[in-house]
This record gives sequence, C-alpha cells and structure tokens, in this order.
Amino acid sequence: QTSSKIEFTGTKGTGGHDGGFSGFTGAVVQKGDEVVATKFVIDLTTTSSDNAKLTKHLKSKDFFNVEKYPKATFVSSELKLNAESGAVTHDVKGVLDLRGKTRPLSFPATITVGAAATTVEASFDINRQNWGVSYPGAPDNLIKDDVQIRLSLRFPTTAGGETDAGEASD
Repeated sequence: QTSSKIEFTGTKGTGGHDGGFSGFTGAVVQKGDEVVATKFVIDLTTTSSDNAKLTKHLKSKDFFNVEKYPKATFVSSELKLNAESGAVTHDVKGVLDLRGKTRPLSFPATITVGAAATTVEASFDINRQNWGVSYPGAPDNLIKDDVQIRLSLRFPTTAGGETDAGEASD
C-alpha cells in the first residue's frame, strides 16, 4: 500500500464528479538532492468515480476507451526550479500519451526530496479535448473541457538512491 494518489474532477453545468485511478506505477530520477526526471504510467482500467454508472461510462469509447487504450503515460522532458519563492518548487514539462494522442503537458508542482522518500504534489487543469476526450454530455448540461488533475505521489527511496512509486493500491 502506498499513499500515492492520482485524482480528477470533471464538471458540467449542474455540478461535477470526482474520480481517480487506483492502478499506476512511476519513478523519479535524481541527481544528488535534485529530481531531474519523472515518468508514470496509469492503468486506465482502474478508473473510478463517485458514481458507478459514470465509472462505466468513463471507461467506454465516449471517454477513455480503455479496451483500445488501457494505459496513459506521462514522461517529463524538463523539471525546472521555480524562481519564485512559495509552495510551488518546480515547473514540470513533458508529454502525456492518452487515447493514442501524445501531447505536451506542463504543470506547476511541489517536489520535496526527503531521506525516506521524494514527494510530488500538484493540482492543475488540462483540456480533455487535446487528447480526443470529446463526449459533450447532454445538450442542456454540457461537460466542461477543463478537467482538474490532482497528483499526490510518494516515491520511496531505495538503497541505490533511485525512487519508485510502485503499484498504488487502496
């Protein structure tokens, strides 16, 4: 069991729904006390939400199409120290492969390197249309394009100094 979480909130005219993914793996690459790269793979078949009917719909062709695209992958291309002082320590740039579309993705993150683990905390919006997730919803209750993503990742430090999120489970 790990304390890592990848969660999301999608909204529409009448409100929103929270969800997440219970299956994912990931790692960070460090040089000394600095994180220089990260990669994680999400098992989209482990999608869950606050509504059973919605969870089934999210896995369908209308949204993630998990039968054809069971995984999403994020690979960083640059982790840049944030010049501003404050909670956000890094600007992360990379590519997200979702539904067979590989698109650039950048987001602010708080990365903390500790003796036992490295943690990554982030909250940001992505436009689902960029990855072909274009189901509109009901005409009188349209789904918004922006989806909030929340990352809370913990990468335990191994004897070799590498870090690995391992399998996340509830």
